Amino acid sequence: MSAVPSSSRCDRGQTEPIAALFAVVVIAIAITTYGGVLMDLLPGQSDRAPADVTAERVWGQLERDGVYDTGTLSNPSNAVDRSALPRGFNVYVDVTYLTDDGWDADGEAMYAPDGSVYDAGSVDPPERADVFVRPIPVRTSPGVVETGRLSVAVWER
Repeated sequence: MSAVPSSSRCDRGQTEPIAALFAVVVIAIAITTYGGVLMDLLPGQSDRAPADVTAERVWGQLERDGVYDTGTLSNPSNAVDRSALPRGFNVYVDVTYLTDDGWDADGEAMYAPDGSVYDAGSVDPPERADVFVRPIPVRTSPGVVETGRLSVAVWER
């Protein structure tokens, strides 16, 4: 017969219930935290206002080396790619910069929900539009950079 008592064979490989419960709780917390962080990082899962996100995307399209060059919005269909615009929303983009005489408008563009360009002078953004304004550097001539503003308004049709 065996020299090992029968009671010690049953206790092998077992863990205290409290330690096992603690391990399960730690794993559950880790999975929940991972899922929460992952949801924040995935595109399209943001609670931010559409004007904020659109303004960042539009700025990425308009800037060259971190500076806006005057005249960029003179051809709005080439200035901003449709992929930067939110689907199903109207978007109004306006750039102004500070001169010795005050604020001067460089250009404006209006984009329809399908991304096509239409005359910005014919329609003003409605009051219900979500508006985001951010400061930008504007190059008015070689070596001259002025303070500017990028305004982006977004609204549903």
